[in-house]
Amino acid sequence: MRRFCLALCLTLAACASEPALPSPDQVALFAQAVDAELVVSTKPNAMEYATTRITAPAGATVRLVLDNTGTTSPAMLHNVVVLRTQSDIDRIGRAAAGVESHIPDDPAVIAGTPIAQPGGRMAVVFTMPPAGRYPYVCTYPGHYQFMRGTLVSTPS
Repeated sequence: MRRFCLALCLTLAACASEPALPSPDQVALFAQAVDAELVVSTKPNAMEYATTRITAPAGATVRLVLDNTGTTSPAMLHNVVVLRTQSDIDRIGRAAAGVESHIPDDPAVIAGTPIAQPGGRMAVVFTMPPAGRYPYVCTYPGHYQFMRGTLVSTPS
């Protein structure tokens, strides 16, 4: 019985370190036809985006993908959330800590991916806002202070 328990514990520990399989909703988002796919990658094992500028035409249907290149957990959980203005960043970043999804229900949020585990990819499909520049941040607690980029919506 002891050997069985030890083997079970080791198996569970090994599985816990592997990224979770994508949900059926995420699989459908990756299969959905879109006008453009925008990928934001992270720097491995850092609270920093490797991609700090993405661009698509206003009105386009886009798939925004977060590619979490981290390999350690739990500090390297990330997402990407597009906001209306720079002045929304601190308020949304602080509010996200109190929400299970880490994306507050707020009109300042244009779109956001679910949290991606290290080595994982998450996506959201949305319609590009009017032409302009929109900040994006990671809303995992504390990350918004370091992980920032810009979504550029060009005239269509």
